[in-house]
Amino acid sequence: MGLTMKKRTLGAMAPASLLPPAAPAQDGATPGAATAAAPVLLAAGSLRQAFGDILAAYRAAGGQHVEVQFGPSGKLRKDIEGGRSVDVFASAASAHTEALDASGLLGASQVFAHNDLCVVATPQAGLRADTLLDGLRAPALRLATSTPVSDPMGDTTWQFFRNADRQQPGLYAVLDAKALKLSGAANDDPNRGSPYIAAFEQDRADAYIMYCTNAVLVTRALPRLQVVRIPDSLNVRSRYGIAARKGSEEGERLLRFVLGKPGQDILHKHGFH
Repeated sequence: MGLTMKKRTLGAMAPASLLPPAAPAQDGATPGAATAAAPVLLAAGSLRQAFGDILAAYRAAGGQHVEVQFGPSGKLRKDIEGGRSVDVFASAASAHTEALDASGLLGASQVFAHNDLCVVATPQAGLRADTLLDGLRAPALRLATSTPVSDPMGDTTWQFFRNADRQQPGLYAVLDAKALKLSGAANDDPNRGSPYIAAFEQDRADAYIMYCTNAVLVTRALPRLQVVRIPDSLNVRSRYGIAARKGSEEGERLLRFVLGKPGQDILHKHGFH
């Protein structure tokens, strides 16, 4: 799932103390010697914090400054299919990078991380793992989700609904009807902050189904909230895929860094498997 799509440079994404300044390129020109355009990374919104650290470490290891845009993986895939220039695409669903690999728009797709679903809820919602389905179907509970199709987090949420329906027939229709799609839409405002935090700050939801990595960030910002783990028998594990553009040397170098020990250690620190 990704988070709300924002186009920004690496320097805008992480504290300035962590990142070297961007090259002063404008309109293809720099003072003095010409400088090649920065490589472009498109990444799922749920990777924002982890990739902030990864790109800082990549620069420290001698890598180039990287232009990065985060957003719903399905929307980013459509952008690439529509001709958007990219050196590396990191998707919250490996199906997107696999499709771009098959079409020849990107090189080989590789799985580089996994993520599970959690439910973040107010204490007043009274949700518990052992009675989660009963709690979610309560008519008074306002249940927020991401948007399927445009965001893999929405896709995995609806798969969770289908899994729940196998335990309680008819529950899929209930959850599908009541779900408030508050994030992950293709037309999300790229200038707003975290939609997950905003949903609770603005009292628009009592519970929100999201990636467990996002749940850590939300409860860090709003400690009053609680995290309920979805039982393994119902949960849906996401496979994150990454691929580089064929012929992009810097893209291949960044991809190797993400797949290598430095990148994997950072992903594990942020709760990815």
